[in-house]
Amino acid sequence: MHSLERLNAEQRRAVEYGDGPLMVLAGAGTGKTRVLVNRIAHLVRRGVDPREILAVTFTNKAAGEMRERLNDLLGIAAHRMWIGTFHATCARLLRLHGEHIGLSRNFTIFDDDDQKRLINSLLKDAGLDDQVRARTLVSQIDRMKNRGDNPADAVGGFGDDVLRLIYPQYQKRLAQEEAVDFNDILLKVLDLAAHPEVGPHLATRFHHVLVDEFQDTNLVQYQLVKCMADTHRNLTVVGDDDQSIYSWRGAEPRNLLEFDRDYPDAAIVKLEQNYRSTQTILDAANAVIACNRNRHEKALWTESAAGEPLLWEESDNERDEAEFVARAIKGLVEAEGRDYSDMAILYRTRAQSRALEEEMRHYRIDYRLVGDVSFFQRREIKDGLAYLRLVLHAGADSCFERIVNVPARGIGKTTLGRVREHARRTGMCLLDAARAGVRGDIGSLGAGARKKLARFIQLIDGLRDVSAAGASVAEFLVQVVERSGYRDWLESENTLEAQGRLENLAQLVSMASDFDEESDGEGTLAEFDVRVSLSSSVDESDGRGEGAVTLMTIHAAKGLEFPVVFLCGMEDGLFPSVREREHSDVQDAMDEEYRLAYVAMTRARERLVLTSARMRRVWGESKFNRPSRFFSHIPSECLAVRARPVSLDGGPGGHGSYSRGAPEPRPPRRRSAHSAGRARGRVRQVDHDEFDQRTYEDDVPAFDADADMAQVAPPSAAGRRRPGRRSRRQRGSEDSAGLAAGSVVVHATFGAGRVLEASGPSGSRRLLINFDDAGLKTVLERFVEPVASP
Repeated sequence: MHSLERLNAEQRRAVEYGDGPLMVLAGAGTGKTRVLVNRIAHLVRRGVDPREILAVTFTNKAAGEMRERLNDLLGIAAHRMWIGTFHATCARLLRLHGEHIGLSRNFTIFDDDDQKRLINSLLKDAGLDDQVRARTLVSQIDRMKNRGDNPADAVGGFGDDVLRLIYPQYQKRLAQEEAVDFNDILLKVLDLAAHPEVGPHLATRFHHVLVDEFQDTNLVQYQLVKCMADTHRNLTVVGDDDQSIYSWRGAEPRNLLEFDRDYPDAAIVKLEQNYRSTQTILDAANAVIACNRNRHEKALWTESAAGEPLLWEESDNERDEAEFVARAIKGLVEAEGRDYSDMAILYRTRAQSRALEEEMRHYRIDYRLVGDVSFFQRREIKDGLAYLRLVLHAGADSCFERIVNVPARGIGKTTLGRVREHARRTGMCLLDAARAGVRGDIGSLGAGARKKLARFIQLIDGLRDVSAAGASVAEFLVQVVERSGYRDWLESENTLEAQGRLENLAQLVSMASDFDEESDGEGTLAEFDVRVSLSSSVDESDGRGEGAVTLMTIHAAKGLEFPVVFLCGMEDGLFPSVREREHSDVQDAMDEEYRLAYVAMTRARERLVLTSARMRRVWGESKFNRPSRFFSHIPSECLAVRARPVSLDGGPGGHGSYSRGAPEPRPPRRRSAHSAGRARGRVRQVDHDEFDQRTYEDDVPAFDADADMAQVAPPSAAGRRRPGRRSRRQRGSEDSAGLAAGSVVVHATFGAGRVLEASGPSGSRRLLINFDDAGLKTVLERFVEPVASP
């Protein structure tokens, strides 16, 4: 029989609580899983039939861990319980009772790919596949079903007219195929709950319902829980509103915040004793999360030692930041005997991994990406590089195959098959075979197919002209994204995934900018291609097992812990970052950013290192950033900061001895005279006056979503668009008057040049300029002056 002696007082109170609603507010690292498992075991020992216990959580891994622990505590009794994710539990109920609502017991479940294929088919049948992409509609359907809304009633979003037309057909086809999508699994159980025969059975089926990670439930999941628990009212919810970070996928933190509204007699137990982190880390995290407007008051504490202060390292740019992290990791391994697996690097956006991955490889540090693929293996990066390689080599048939219809241009399989056959018979490459088809040499190609192929060939030829005109590699890649329609495509999808893909492309452009700078503008597309190939060639061997540093987004890190955590990109506009979120105001989004910071900080057990960069390249342009406002809330006694980025040989004060690694040779990095000659700094405690809230906010304007998003988001679609091409958001409005193509201008940095293209509205009008010395650049109109005609 398991003893409760190892539980602290509050944990034991939650475990031994009797009947009725119970809310357990479990802060990070406070042993919530132990409490949940022991509470279930206590119920069984008290006489509750295991078959009348339902425990739901969010991941198969968590459900498996819960089942294993209960098996250790209870043996065979654990197998009689209902333990699983929301979807697994509801799928089981549908197998048992689905026939009452017309669903076969042998129903199938459509995954994301199945959904996209079905929507694609329906769009083509309706002749609407050129108006909206299937992925966009699938995202809209998922978002609305998560809220319990009917997608057929969609109003106000991109593609809603199409959605209202397609959605009924989509549901009809699912029914014909005896299938459901993932959201329907939950919604159809709600239909069962309303059924006159099945509903009363479900309401009394379980005498105790326990829900883990309750802060991550959406509105539909909460309704399901209430349907199954309201009769006996024995509902235990365990969660932490301070760790609610999934609103973008439908999670509703108010389910936990307002639990006592629906259950006013609920007992509330707060778990605040932390078993993971040092008190210094907890004090810093407590101070940051205390800024949130709506939360249950709690403060983590530990019986462990205070530990070392957090280290803040501010670098000149993202490459220096990544280099600092790599060298610090090397130093910790060599000086303290740590294993690489002790360390994790966390970041706000996936695009930040690019510079970090490069430095990990440069310093020969094994690493693994969690919940992600390596930067150079991401689809959009491979697409962008395929355009570059096809411009370089007309015979790059694999690149032709990859991008000829990406973004979609209506070039179908039949057309491509005929082009391939002509290439095979004549020995031509595919691009030349396509040219032959446009000329009429492939008799089986109709006029429509030839026209579509001609547009693709014109695109490639236009990009060759951009390169021949002396464009930098960065500018060339910007033109690839613009002229190919890739930006329009991703923007029209209007999803967080698409936004992330745009940010990845921006990082590719930034990598090219670094290359241009290092080569003094003399580097070629071919040389850049070689660099990328060498960078990506080792991706297969990264993180081949244990002993690897973990790289991941903060979202992916939830639930994990590491002895040492590096939290990168601590700059306003990057972290915190506010993106457009449907049905969310700026303050709600800022609250979630504070929760993200809290989650990130509490992943660290012993050491937490915060890094930032004064400047980052975004779409090849330098963006100068303020330090994150999170710093203004961290108590001064918790934070040590280096005055300037320095060599790690001497070690950062009480943070261990950081020593140099033995990196591979590479081209020298160009630095300003100021950064090249700086002296080695010293670690000092932060003078809290420097980060006084009032003083800090005097210098930092009130948080503005548009202004701060501009730090990390790519320029608007109008920014680098060719004349006559406007995004859907801009249609119906004409570009404001300004400098026209042919105008001679002067720029403070790039000197004199001639405007080749001009587009965009007043205030953000952008010019493609061929500068006499700097070559092709895209700049904002307000940064150039016209040269008067003689």
